[in-house]
Amino acid sequence: MRITCLVSILLLFAWFKTSATIPQQFSVKAGYIVDHGSKWELKEVQQQKTKPFEIGQKINLGYNRNDAVWCYFKVKNNDTTKAANVWLCFDNYHIDSLTIFDQDQVFLMGDRTKGQSTFMSTMGYPLHFYPGQERILWARLTKRTSFFDFSFNLASTSQLEAQSSKKMTWIAFFIGIAFLLLMINGILLAMTRNRLYAYYIGYSVLTVCYVVVTTNFAKHLLFPKLLLLSEIRIFSGALWYIALSYFLCCFLALKQHQPFKYKIINLLCGINLLLVLFSAILLWIYPTFDFRYFFISGYVIFMLAIVVLFWASVAHLKVERDQAIYALLAFAPQLAWGGCLILKTFEIIPYALGDSWMIFASLYEVFLFGAVLSRNYVEVYLKNTQLMQEVILEKENSLRTINHVQLRERRNIANIIHDNVGSKIAHIMHLFDMKNAKLAKQNIRELASDIRDISHKILPKALDEGALVSSLRSQIAILNAGLDDAEIELFCYDFPERIEEKWIYDLYLIALEAISNSFKHGKARLVTIEFYGYADSYHFQFTDDGCGFDVQQTGMGFGLENMEKRVGYYQGHFEISSVEEEGTVIQIVIPA
Repeated sequence: MRITCLVSILLLFAWFKTSATIPQQFSVKAGYIVDHGSKWELKEVQQQKTKPFEIGQKINLGYNRNDAVWCYFKVKNNDTTKAANVWLCFDNYHIDSLTIFDQDQVFLMGDRTKGQSTFMSTMGYPLHFYPGQERILWARLTKRTSFFDFSFNLASTSQLEAQSSKKMTWIAFFIGIAFLLLMINGILLAMTRNRLYAYYIGYSVLTVCYVVVTTNFAKHLLFPKLLLLSEIRIFSGALWYIALSYFLCCFLALKQHQPFKYKIINLLCGINLLLVLFSAILLWIYPTFDFRYFFISGYVIFMLAIVVLFWASVAHLKVERDQAIYALLAFAPQLAWGGCLILKTFEIIPYALGDSWMIFASLYEVFLFGAVLSRNYVEVYLKNTQLMQEVILEKENSLRTINHVQLRERRNIANIIHDNVGSKIAHIMHLFDMKNAKLAKQNIRELASDIRDISHKILPKALDEGALVSSLRSQIAILNAGLDDAEIELFCYDFPERIEEKWIYDLYLIALEAISNSFKHGKARLVTIEFYGYADSYHFQFTDDGCGFDVQQTGMGFGLENMEKRVGYYQGHFEISSVEEEGTVIQIVIPA
């Protein structure tokens, strides 16, 4: 963001042209006269009285239709010892035609001609003077249909070369950056299929077209023989702004957050698009048609759209602050340019910000949004990468937990076998050594019964048939038989006796784990287990009257974490609440 703003500021300073100084050895006297309807020839103009015309003075005809301006120049080389060269320059390089009448020579250049200026920064005509020579020239400037203004000055070859090189370098540099951002966002479009990148690419391409035409880059370097650059400039500018409006609608998600403003912007863009199409068709069929009201309507709608988008950006501050700030930053120079243009069109103010400001605004937006979209994707990518790492870490922890559980359960099985089965087998072998086969057979029968009981304790066979409640009742009966001052109770409410769910094995082990924790850690005297059956879920509650603990400070131990993971595997909900000296409650909800 900082780099984008810095580049934009550099562009702003680079674009403001300083006034060219007149070579000291020259003096000029000039005048002009407006030829309404372009009716006069040179001989008729020479008989007319001209108005004074000073260097740098702006001649502004406003909206023009087939008018011409004739300019008279008397230029003198004041140096009587040296010959000198100078250029007569006109700052508007989008004049349809500029005809220079220099004694017997006639030179033609302009947008609607095949002739072009030597320099990109101006329309210039070269003049060579002998020592002390004075020359009189006439110039005829025409603009078929559009706003028409210009000024003139005298400049040396070195001045114009420096200006053109500077301008050409900056335009090429920033267009290069724009295409780099286009390439990046094109890749992001291919990767994400997000239409926001498509809108950005479309509007950026139109921006580059508008800048290339408006800065004279296209006429000077790319298409010197093309005669419709003035129209391309106007239409590309209109389409560029329509594309920008749709991009901002998508960027701010106005359709979801501000549907009313979204509809207004859609309507305004639709009207502007129709104006572009109608004017293009009329221009092709009736080249002399008066487009005055098309231009004025387009500018008014253009300004209304700017205001609505600015309003929407301000309102969006409450939804997504960063996105809204980016949109407001992009609109700041454009709002100033559009406002001045409208006020100047209706002659409320004398001057408007020039094309240079609009070029700055358009390139600024391309850089700003290109950087923002690229940065947003990088942030999302980094967040996704971090999330993937967290998921991987969580899986590793889950696997580690499963290994711990398996190891603990294997140790429990090993202890049971060692303490019960191992000692009885040793006793049976001793009875066989003592030749007491009868007593040995009796111990073998008891050992088989013990092994069956152990297998039922580990995982009752009835669970394979879905008998969760009966399996747990049998185990609770065995546990109650071994308790002196404590008791375990099991209650079922609309809970089926048999249930075909994979989680019954895990819930059986969870119930035994909860009972064990209540007596081992909670010192409980009563453990109550409640099962509830509902149409869409199953609820389980384990309550004890033990010593309890502070969940916030103590946290869940290994056993409780293992319970939560098992429940989470089946998209269930696990919740534990406990108060010191008041007992503990564990609640589990598993979807049906």
